Amino acid sequence: MPTSVEDICKLFVKDPVKVSNCNEFLQAVAAKVGTEWGLDLKSAFAGNADQIRGSFNSEKDTKTPFIYIGPDPDKATQYAAAGQFVVGGLTKMEMTYTLDDGTLRQATMGHVVVVAPGGPSKPGIVTLANGKTQPARGGYPYCYQGAHYESYRFTDRTQVDVVFPARLLSKVIYAYIDIQKTK
Repeated sequence: MPTSVEDICKLFVKDPVKVSNCNEFLQAVAAKVGTEWGLDLKSAFAGNADQIRGSFNSEKDTKTPFIYIGPDPDKATQYAAAGQFVVGGLTKMEMTYTLDDGTLRQATMGHVVVVAPGGPSKPGIVTLANGKTQPARGGYPYCYQGAHYESYRFTDRTQVDVVFPARLLSKVIYAYIDIQKTK
């Protein structure tokens, strides 16, 4: 039996080099998933977060091997629970927004995560990697990720509602790769 996506994530989330960048984390996970499940996923995960996320923009524009889920966190959680390789993210442009005071929050990069089974997440307070705390809304998928910012370099499963800005949670786009068909 091939190693589960979550167990592969647990392996790489402990590697300080892999968790220092979201796309490199995803590429490492995808390479191992590909090896375990007999799939060539290298080109699907080539490039930065914008390029990876750009592979599943809409149902009609989704590139193989991704299957579009869209901005539906519950479906993403269901597919992850079914053992599929589920990813989610936002491009740099999608992560740029205007604050309530009119200030433009200009993103410098996109962000991508691997969705984990077990959700939806619970509301509460989450301790970041730097020891500070942050409120979590709950109701979103759990995930594994790498991150440019050290405070978000978790060494275990975290929550989508912690790693994406609250006002953008409904815009996170999800897709999956049907690895279960290869059994």
